[in-house]
Amino acid sequence: MQYITNLDKKKLGEYENKVITEEVILTDERLYEHILLFHEEEYKQLRPYIKSIIENPDYIIEDNRHKDTMMYLKEIEDINKNGRIIIKLALGQDKEHNKNSIITLMKLNKRTWNQTIRNRGKYKW
Repeated sequence: MQYITNLDKKKLGEYENKVITEEVILTDERLYEHILLFHEEEYKQLRPYIKSIIENPDYIIEDNRHKDTMMYLKEIEDINKNGRIIIKLALGQDKEHNKNSIITLMKLNKRTWNQTIRNRGKYKW
């Protein structure tokens, strides 16, 4: 398990008072059994920017496909890519999720970026 950064609870709308911690982690299971299997090249490109995406996102959208999950979106000019990080919020209802946890990350092309912003959930920030 890796500590990544703290999220800003004030950017989470009604979840501000529901999350039990500000810490964001990346578990070994998610890294080795999902991200590196399915998004290895994207991970290599986005790795230096993960903290920045979470701390200074362009958008935070409540994911309408997964309960208590947020999408952090950021345009990364250095690599001319858009990054998306999915974070499962720790709300104290599940002992397994006692920290906010990165579920996955990926790069988005402009079309998918725009579709995500329009269709994937409610804006939080």
